[in-house]
Amino acid sequence: MFKKKKIREAFDEIFKSGNEKKIKSMLEEYPWLLEEVSHEMNEVMVEEQQIIAALGVMEDELGGPTPIKDIILSLKVDFDIEKPEEEVVSTLQNLAKLDLVQKNTDGWSLTEEGGRICDDYLNNALEDFEV
Repeated sequence: MFKKKKIREAFDEIFKSGNEKKIKSMLEEYPWLLEEVSHEMNEVMVEEQQIIAALGVMEDELGGPTPIKDIILSLKVDFDIEKPEEEVVSTLQNLAKLDLVQKNTDGWSLTEEGGRICDDYLNNALEDFEV
């Protein structure tokens, strides 16, 4: 177990450096790292999709850009997710860099691609919902 922790830490450093050859070499040498990294990335993507969905729900309800407090409220009420404002803002800023949301003077809004992701997430959530 201790050895895996050291390997993980070394991989994190290499990953942050962006050295593709070393990253590929470590993944070949320790294939279990790929599963861990994939799992972590999937968790981040789900969190981002939830925030996009909350923004989409509130944007539809308000008919325009959504203040951060309303996105946080939607996360809590509509998705039973509590997140601190700083975390939601940080995620929205990252999503803006990916051109999925945009910051307006009145709040946040979805881009066309962000809207598609929102719809996909909500449709999948509804499929999983049992009446």
